[in-house]
Amino acid sequence: MNLLRYTIALVLTWVIFALGGAFWHEVLFEEQYNAWVFGIERLEPPVTYFLITYLMRSMVFVYVYHMLYAGGNPVMKGLKFGFLMGMISALAVTGYYGDFEIKSPDWVILEFIFNLLRSILAGIVIAVVIGEKGEKVV
Repeated sequence: MNLLRYTIALVLTWVIFALGGAFWHEVLFEEQYNAWVFGIERLEPPVTYFLITYLMRSMVFVYVYHMLYAGGNPVMKGLKFGFLMGMISALAVTGYYGDFEIKSPDWVILEFIFNLLRSILAGIVIAVVIGEKGEKVV
């Protein structure tokens, strides 16, 4: 994989994580999330924190995909990779929020599905951008 493909995959993955998170939490399910976290979290989300952590997560996703990809259909490999990484992310994120005393099982299910879907989409995008395995990242 060359540096240009790595960078493109990184940027697109970051966009999926950042814009996907904003759209899911602030548009699609805004009322539900606000009701669940009322009095627990800040009313204004820490946007800078999210943008930086999404960048770090994107870097890990793209680099790990490149390390593990051994050939085959990139879309299927991306789907499998995204599912695996999504399961890890979803379990970590939903488990973390237990510290905030969110007691709604609906929240856990919705957040789990969100992290899984977002990771699957990112995995497919990464795989398509990287394509067939080639040269190493510089």
